[in-house]
Amino acid sequence: MTEIRQRVPFRFSEGEEDEDRIPDDQEQEAVIDRLREKSASSNVLYLGGLQTAIGLSLFLHILYILRSPAQSPLAVLFPEEPSDPPMPLASLFALLQVAIHCNLGLNVLPPTNRIRQILHGTTSLPPSLRPPIPLSHPPVFLAPVIAPVYALLLGQGRVDVLWWTTTGILTQIVVLAMKWMREEEEEIAGLEDLRYTARGA
Repeated sequence: MTEIRQRVPFRFSEGEEDEDRIPDDQEQEAVIDRLREKSASSNVLYLGGLQTAIGLSLFLHILYILRSPAQSPLAVLFPEEPSDPPMPLASLFALLQVAIHCNLGLNVLPPTNRIRQILHGTTSLPPSLRPPIPLSHPPVFLAPVIAPVYALLLGQGRVDVLWWTTTGILTQIVVLAMKWMREEEEEIAGLEDLRYTARGA
């Protein structure tokens, strides 16, 4: 007959801790709750930082569109570099970058956010008819590459090419940060599943 190990009830030990002791349900739940609260507070900070970065970059792109003649905001950081005229269709590409920023901003909003719910429309619509907003892979990865590749093909200066690359860099940062946060949530959910599995064993 298999020996069943006795579950130790939750208590504070003033002496030396028993390393072989199995935490009871109350202790396990307390640990998971602490991890979940720590993850939630960290995610708030990360999302706030991402939203700030997206907002600042979006502001610079709007200034680029409104400025006449259009000039890269990064030119002030590289005064020794020659100032190139804007590439053809620069305003069109800038509008594309603005749309990418708006999509990134929607990605860092929680699914329960009112803006995302409005864009998704009524939940009564079948999934096939709901607008795919915010966009995900592959459009999110392909769209930011168009402008810098076009600038390279036209032989634009380094400052101009770097300016058109900033949206792609920001996109990669957002995608990686969202991936890390999602993996952390999955790990905590896995611990929760293990706790219930052990309870039912």
